[in-house]
Amino acid sequence: MVRQGGSVTTGPNHGAFAVKYLAQFLLREGYSEAQIFEGTGVGPDILTRDHPVLPFREIAQFFENASHLTQNDILGHQRGQKRDFRKAGLISYVGMSSPTIRDALGNMIRYMRVFSDAVELDPSELQRTGKLVWRYVVPHDVNRRQFVEFGASGLIHDLRLAANRDFSPRCVSFRHARRTNLDAFESFFKSEVRFADAENAVHFAPKDLDLPLLTADNDLHLVLQDHCEMVLRDKSRNVPSLILDVERAIAAHLTVGRATHVHVASSLGMSARTLSRRLAEEGTSFKAALNSLRASLAKSYLKDSDLTLAEISYLLGYSQSGAFNDAFRRWTGKTPGQFRSH
Repeated sequence: MVRQGGSVTTGPNHGAFAVKYLAQFLLREGYSEAQIFEGTGVGPDILTRDHPVLPFREIAQFFENASHLTQNDILGHQRGQKRDFRKAGLISYVGMSSPTIRDALGNMIRYMRVFSDAVELDPSELQRTGKLVWRYVVPHDVNRRQFVEFGASGLIHDLRLAANRDFSPRCVSFRHARRTNLDAFESFFKSEVRFADAENAVHFAPKDLDLPLLTADNDLHLVLQDHCEMVLRDKSRNVPSLILDVERAIAAHLTVGRATHVHVASSLGMSARTLSRRLAEEGTSFKAALNSLRASLAKSYLKDSDLTLAEISYLLGYSQSGAFNDAFRRWTGKTPGQFRSH
């Protein structure tokens, strides 16, 4: 539990060094503390805290508010290219003291829980194909577009700096939609960049994973690994709620037409009846979770992409555009076309 500005919010929590330095940047740009912090849930006291931690929801919202304040749609992406990852503390030093990019990523994957309860790094395809996938263990209604873009550009910036090589990933993909300033992303990553994709991922070329880091320090690396292991043993993890697990399972099955009660329950290792009972205990139902996720994704696709209505309908798992139109009108009182035009 974290207290900010007189209110109490809960996790999952995440290291908030990025909020602190974004706030400092905005102050240098001439914005007042009132403009920067008002309505964000974050207080000015973060400017004097050495290793701040905040609920991820507040971090993501701070980045979105900063984007609106500056009227800069790619603020997160740009600040990621300027960040000093050393400010993140232990997780950064254990990564940057590693021998190679491959080792750095491996350490970040293993020790991410030292820094965050909100982010999960999936290493299952890294060694075989060079793909690093990351997910956020937060409700789907947490708008995190700016922060996700900050994290992706920041990761590549940090690794390029540590390796002293301007390498390019083979591909970068984002789950959220975007229809503006696409050239800025392709210019920085120097590779294909996909939005409204199935996952957040960076596809590294295998040869780049073995690039040595100029920041490598074997003695320091061993000490930091020991310390990280100790922190992990002592750290209690915020376990994701059932609803978050259901939302993630639904999202994974939408476009293949298998986001049904039975399939989602099976993917979670339980029967449909058990899933219904447990969701009822949480005060919701499978249908409510499905509709809530679809509505959230639909609004994002309509607002932040140039996808056609037929394409959006497909991504949401509807076999016909008419069914999507009817559902969207029930959710919002507007047609998809009316929502997009405003």
